[in-house]
Amino acid sequence: TLADQWRMSRHLSAEVIFVRTEARFYSYLPERGIFAYSSEEDLASRLADLLLACARDCRERCDVTALEFQLRDTAALAGAVRRCRAVLSVPDDFFTVDPLEFLPVANGMLRISDRALLPFGPEYRRRNKLAVPYVAGARAPFFTDTLLGAQLDADDASLLQRWTGLALCGRNISQKILILSGTAGSGKGTFIRVLKGIIGEANIGSLRTDKLSDRFEIGRLINKTLLYGPDVPANFLNTGSASVLKSLTGGDPMTVEFKGSMDSPSLTCAFNVILTSNARLTVHLEGDVDAWQRRLAILGYDRPKPANVIPDLDERILKTEGPGVLNWMLDGLYALRAANWQLTLSPRQQRRVDELLLESDSVNVFLRERVVSDSIAPGLTVSECYGTYTNFCTDRGWNAVERNRFGREAPDMVQRIFRIVTRHDIRGTDGKSQRGWKTLRLCAEGESDPAYLE
Repeated sequence: TLADQWRMSRHLSAEVIFVRTEARFYSYLPERGIFAYSSEEDLASRLADLLLACARDCRERCDVTALEFQLRDTAALAGAVRRCRAVLSVPDDFFTVDPLEFLPVANGMLRISDRALLPFGPEYRRRNKLAVPYVAGARAPFFTDTLLGAQLDADDASLLQRWTGLALCGRNISQKILILSGTAGSGKGTFIRVLKGIIGEANIGSLRTDKLSDRFEIGRLINKTLLYGPDVPANFLNTGSASVLKSLTGGDPMTVEFKGSMDSPSLTCAFNVILTSNARLTVHLEGDVDAWQRRLAILGYDRPKPANVIPDLDERILKTEGPGVLNWMLDGLYALRAANWQLTLSPRQQRRVDELLLESDSVNVFLRERVVSDSIAPGLTVSECYGTYTNFCTDRGWNAVERNRFGREAPDMVQRIFRIVTRHDIRGTDGKSQRGWKTLRLCAEGESDPAYLE
């Protein structure tokens, strides 16, 4: 068939495959060592060039009019491309390979077991590779001392190094979401730009939590190895669809749709995710505190902004120490592998996560700690309760939810905690009837001592 001739022709230097579930062609590019997306228009153009080359080679021996004209028109080539879909089709898991055996770097395939650098080849079935070469023994003292050492404590630098091992292999084996939080201008953005320079811009997808429930959003990310949310606002994880992140990072099977394809394959998603924020993030918990507690890791960029800012620091590091940064990340990969891929947090790091979750559940925490049942209490209004709640949050350095949200959430929580429904006949301080609860009252700090997040 024409497709078979196309595959075997000396005029076509790349191996071509078709992934049916994605409705996409990929061509292996020997000069890059990876499979890259090829549009159908590009393939049709290459077919036209092949047919013309055949016609010129055979012109002296036979009639090649059809090769030069009829078979190279748009309709004929469209039919050939459709035929190629069937002939060049590969299994849906063609690119599902073990990322822990070989690492595609800019100058070859790095065997992780012994750091041996091997030539590229289509047999590795890769469509992603890192953007810097591997250089044995290269180091990055400017990166570790000036960028990281000036802003991170030793335990945070260690956690970051181990997490970058996950970013290298492209699969979130530890099932963690990393948050870089703290002072503006403290180096978070510079680190991210260095990370992008190592991983490669083409391998990084923009994370949009408000779009995660959209039909094709996850399919848009399928070729990416790292998802990044830059300078996210405080409510970035506090949307209903943000809960999808737990599945995207947890190795859960998810049904994915692709534009132009009628298939909806089930794929195991294990994306690496990193966020940066100058604000205090909160999470939409939906009662699943434990899952978020396992997922989150937070690095605190709490030191003051450097007095002398080095311009284009990321470019300088990538230009002079790129391979050294790669080796630093590889050391993190080996350390994480030695720990059986458990990205263990220090007690201080775990407290950051617990504090974020407590703040995210601040209404519930307040009701459990500062409200008690009292059969002789005249009643507690929602308005009175909210006023004390805002002071409760201020004392802890938390951001209180707005009044309307408190009014929506508190009645359900009160019913769940105290088995009391909201009424509309509770006397307020002005003597008028308001929303509130009978047999409840505010209590002093420590009067109620519930177990929380045990």
